[in-house]
Amino acid sequence: MTADSAPNPRAPSESNDDVRKVLELGRQASNAYGREDLAERLDRLLVQVGKPDVQVVVVGEFKQGKSSLINALVNAKVCPVDDDIATAVPTVIRHGEDKGAVAMTVPTDNQDVEATSHVIPFEEVPAYATEIGAGDPDITVKGVEISLPRKLLANGLVLVDTPGVGGLGSAHATAALGALSVADAALFVSDASQEFTRAEIDFLKQASDLCPQVLCLMTKTDFYPAWRRVLEINQGHLRNEGFEVPIIPVSSLLRSEAVKRNDRELNAESGFAELVGQLTTSVVGGAAMALRRRAHQDMIGVCDQLAGQFEAEKAALNDPENAAALVSKLEQTKARSEELRGNLATWSTTLTDGIGDLNSDIDFDFRQRMRTITQEADLAIANSDPLDTWAEFEPWLVNRVSYEVVSNYRFLTERAGSLSMEVATHFEAAGEGLLEDLDIHNPTAVLGRVGMDVSDIDLTEMTAGKAGLSMVRGGYTGVIMFTMLGGMVAAAAPLVPFAPVVGLLMGRKNLKDEKERQLGQRRLQAKNTVRRYCDEVSFQVSKDSRDTLRRIQRQLRDHYSTRADELNKSTAEALRAAGEAAKRGSTEVVARLKDVEAELGRIRGLRTEVDKLVAL
Repeated sequence: MTADSAPNPRAPSESNDDVRKVLELGRQASNAYGREDLAERLDRLLVQVGKPDVQVVVVGEFKQGKSSLINALVNAKVCPVDDDIATAVPTVIRHGEDKGAVAMTVPTDNQDVEATSHVIPFEEVPAYATEIGAGDPDITVKGVEISLPRKLLANGLVLVDTPGVGGLGSAHATAALGALSVADAALFVSDASQEFTRAEIDFLKQASDLCPQVLCLMTKTDFYPAWRRVLEINQGHLRNEGFEVPIIPVSSLLRSEAVKRNDRELNAESGFAELVGQLTTSVVGGAAMALRRRAHQDMIGVCDQLAGQFEAEKAALNDPENAAALVSKLEQTKARSEELRGNLATWSTTLTDGIGDLNSDIDFDFRQRMRTITQEADLAIANSDPLDTWAEFEPWLVNRVSYEVVSNYRFLTERAGSLSMEVATHFEAAGEGLLEDLDIHNPTAVLGRVGMDVSDIDLTEMTAGKAGLSMVRGGYTGVIMFTMLGGMVAAAAPLVPFAPVVGLLMGRKNLKDEKERQLGQRRLQAKNTVRRYCDEVSFQVSKDSRDTLRRIQRQLRDHYSTRADELNKSTAEALRAAGEAAKRGSTEVVARLKDVEAELGRIRGLRTEVDKLVAL
């Protein structure tokens, strides 16, 4: 038994080889028939086949065993495990011919720049990936990438260890949700010490919406004897929430021991045999199957367009009397394909109008979210003293804003997908229903560009000396006023002996007024700080949203423009072939028919190979 043995009899890499062979056949055929445009489409897909990364993000609360799980999974100490030190930055583990590590860093005094990579000693990974840091105050670590020669990773599986989510309202949680939005699958880790918390259930809801596939892992089963009872309770929680998410109980300790002993039974008892099977068949295998389906769709379109010109020519050769009618019909088809080209095409108008509407809706949605946050913050500040509550208030505000940023990007993703489908309907009549993945970036990256400046808030408590001085100032003023009043008004002279008492009372009032003034000033400063922070977040997020929508617009425009050009060229080729066939003499028709049949036979043979991609 090896550390990454898997039960899948057919490795996804073999599946990708099949896809690659068919795509290369299609590219050769496209070039042979003078359809370089179709060959370019297949070239782009071949690039994806050559880089079959399947990203699996490991998420969960602090100290739930995520790092130990990954270490046991790849049979190497790649992620730091410590009771007192937690993972602080994302750690990416992918396949490599040799063991190595790279740290992504930025200057501490300018974290807005793009991170640069630096090769680091493998044994220093724990320092770079945890709260310890790189040991250099001038740089800040943003992430660590590790390469390992492991069979489990050879098929494109990429594991990402994230910092603990710290509950649904934490900054780590929103960062993890942002990572999930671009991941292929998620492993949600919770140990067997207790049932799912409300925060974990809420996080799972978000993760299920963002990520196409989620697996729940219950760790440390070797440490908690009642883990089976906890498993039943957790399964009940998921059923009540309507989740169909499997929970796999695992023990990293038993897994490591099983690898040492080469003990298959102990490995099965650890739960890792089932986990590796799920990762290999369901996650990596599922991604490979999705790629096969995409390749199948693209190749069907290519075969149909290649065959179109020969089918039209064959029809004209077989029925010369109706050749004119066929040519007329092809001219109408070409005219319809011409309508799909250019800025005046219906799909182009739909895309332009849709992006405009989407821009407005996304901006309004985010402004409304920020307005709600500002109102909640104002209410919290008005009912408290920032001096006492700011230490808890500031992280709440950052986490609340982060959560709403992710939610806004989820809204953008859903609406962008709907717009893409709407644009695609204009191609259905022409036989095109192909979509490409939208280029939507990780939303939480923009939050790293925004910091909170609290320098304007006076968070220093009034010292005893200042309080005494304020009271003396008020008391002294009271004594002077009362004594002067007694000197000026003879009737008030008997009251002069009570001047110290009056001074004391006025001093206390002055101290109270001064404290209230300072409290009001702190509240005003805190509210202004909140507004500046929210304004800066809105500025950055709005810019990022507009950039994202422009990327989506360009991607959809280029995709459908290319499809329209392909259709136009296919109809033009069919029209040309039919027109030439109508002009041929009777002696030429027989010879040309044989050539056309031979070409169609080759294309049918290619179509047969294409259909094998999705054959059971």
